Amino acid sequence: MSEVGLAALVLLASLALTYFFCIRPMAKGRCAMAPKVQAEEQARQSMGSEGEIARLRAEVAALRGETLARP
Repeated sequence: MSEVGLAALVLLASLALTYFFCIRPMAKGRCAMAPKVQAEEQARQSMGSEGEIARLRAEVAALRGETLARP
């Protein structure tokens, strides 16, 4: 097999592997690189803006309580 043929075969194999293991899962929403980020984004979208505001207010109140409790 010639060098050009071997290089073409390696290129096609790398493109196929990249598609099946990287691009296809990302398109389906199952990216293995950032599952935590996707889960947080889905939770935020389902919670709505009012729930997000309530959660942030509770977090701020907890943080203020911690800073006031420390000497």
